[in-house]
Amino acid sequence: MSYEFVDQMMEQNKSGELRSPVSKTFEMRLVEFGRGEAVYEMDASERLANPLGVIQGGVATALADAAMAAATTTVLTDEEIQQSAITTIDIFARFIRPVNAKKVERLRAEAKVVRAGGRLVWAEADVMADDQVVGKFASTGIRVAFDPASYIADRGGSDNDRSNSDA
Repeated sequence: MSYEFVDQMMEQNKSGELRSPVSKTFEMRLVEFGRGEAVYEMDASERLANPLGVIQGGVATALADAAMAAATTTVLTDEEIQQSAITTIDIFARFIRPVNAKKVERLRAEAKVVRAGGRLVWAEADVMADDQVVGKFASTGIRVAFDPASYIADRGGSDNDRSNSDA
């Protein structure tokens, strides 16, 4: 089993070369990954707060979802990712404490794959605000058709990256 292409895509994500539109919008970034795990971070900001000055729950959920999606991607082999990716079909969010946007600098989501089946993949993530757990998340992902060459081309990957995706 090879993960060379998958790891290359993850490294490009980590470097900022290959980022999803939502990651760009929320300024989320992949900072670590390994087989079955991934960590995303983003700066906390008042622009992400609700009228109470608290980071909106959907922002924390989006961060957790990005980390869980990245973690699930790392369990796909190079052969599998040529045909399928994993997308979230449900997500459970439990908020432990509010996050005051003026008092927190960074949000971090640490995700891991709990189980990867033939069609479904289960993942969990903790979201932290300046190293304190503020939310716990769980998701189920399902394998869907995916064309990595188009994905990379649409996001400005190099010609070399595109030719490698055909291998």
